[in-house]
Amino acid sequence: MDADFSTLQAIGLALSIPVLYAAWHEYSQRNLRDAKLLAGCGAGGLLLVATGFAL
Repeated sequence: MDADFSTLQAIGLALSIPVLYAAWHEYSQRNLRDAKLLAGCGAGGLLLVATGFAL
């Protein structure tokens, strides 16, 4: 794995985790529409990062 790809993976993790935290915060405020949107984006980002690590 080259350094550029590892940097992109780290950026993906750094962006996905706060989005998932925001989804949790919206869910706790009972704003389910935004919580679902944020959770989907955060989970999708984590799936892309996991796929990159697996390949």
